[in-house]
Amino acid sequence: MHFIYILDLGPQYKVKTNWNEETAKIMGEHWNYLVALHEKGVMKLVGRTDYEVENPDIMGIAVFEAETAEKANEIMLNDPCVKKGVMTAKVHPFRLSLYGEPTDAGNKQ
Repeated sequence: MHFIYILDLGPQYKVKTNWNEETAKIMGEHWNYLVALHEKGVMKLVGRTDYEVENPDIMGIAVFEAETAEKANEIMLNDPCVKKGVMTAKVHPFRLSLYGEPTDAGNKQ
């Protein structure tokens, strides 16, 4: 099954001047966590809106596979940014419809 978790910065981290070395360290752990899951074939797509930290529409997304909703929740809660309070997150079941490069399959006449 596919799931998505949507990440939102905690209120204090929506102000760039509140970021420090510890925040940068946690963000690095977050990235490494996602990369490790991607290398295992669990994480399918990761990205974020391309706004500055102060923009209220900034958010991240992670599309991934898990056997159950409980396992999906565990993956989300183990994200270092969530675990250490830099971000909040909510997981949802997700139906992945278009993924990857287009093929010629849809162009047959």
